[in-house]
Amino acid sequence: MTTSALVLIPPTLLLIVLLLGFTGCGELIGIDPWRPKGPSPPSSPSPPYSDYVLDEGSLVAYWPLGEPLGATTAVDARGVAAHNGAYDSKPFPDDPAIPSAAAPGTLILESPGLLPGDTKPPHGPDAPITTCIEVNGGFVSVPFDAALNPAQFSVEAWVHVGWSADSPAGVRVIVVSLDVTGGTKGFALFAGEDNIWKALVGTGAGTTTANGPEVILDTTVHIVLTYDSIDLKLYLNGSESTTEPTGYQFSTESRLLIGAGAPQLPEERAPWVGKLQCVALYNLPLTLEQIAKHYQRGIEIPGP
Repeated sequence: MTTSALVLIPPTLLLIVLLLGFTGCGELIGIDPWRPKGPSPPSSPSPPYSDYVLDEGSLVAYWPLGEPLGATTAVDARGVAAHNGAYDSKPFPDDPAIPSAAAPGTLILESPGLLPGDTKPPHGPDAPITTCIEVNGGFVSVPFDAALNPAQFSVEAWVHVGWSADSPAGVRVIVVSLDVTGGTKGFALFAGEDNIWKALVGTGAGTTTANGPEVILDTTVHIVLTYDSIDLKLYLNGSESTTEPTGYQFSTESRLLIGAGAPQLPEERAPWVGKLQCVALYNLPLTLEQIAKHYQRGIEIPGP
């Protein structure tokens, strides 16, 4: 370029030409000039469902129920030894008074898991899904602890319905902590003999039940009970199902059962039939947003 040509270029245009020659076009449109050249490093995989639950500040206890064959303890993943439960199984009699259907006493550990979003390390699409338990007379018994019976709370679980259309009618309990000393106190999450999803709390003088939709056989369900000092709510698959205004009195003596009911009786009744996984208890009511996120995390395969 000659001296005469430079004189003809407007000063502003000359400045742009010089900048382009020094930095390149990318930097002028917002690309960081100090970014290392070459491909971007791979991002970390998203956390599995269990890690997400363990990050909830109101979590009191969490039983993934993914123990290996031969295990005798359902471990609280928060590391609170007092909240570890004992695996147990036995034949259940038919008991029309509950009503409770007979069960053979099945407890299968390391059953194929229910949650695509709960994988083992390295938590990617090809990682194995965390296992669960399958029961029909198998259950977990957790000793009484006041921390497991807060005044406000949430109970959460993933379940698979394992009974069939021709199975005897009966109450089938997912989680319960209930006593009848000085009035009915505590909570229960279960499927009723009418095949309706139910959440129940004791009020001292009696009970209040929130009835959800009909149970669909051979399906996996994310189910949550919440109580906020005013309302008992039941959620299914990330959506609110029903609300019942009520009072509540928490249990002051009951053990907590997973997969069977009637801790207030000398012998357990109302066994669950199917799979159970990722049972959690919180000392605050989860919000609809939190519950929807839990459900979404559970059904999504972790990935980068």
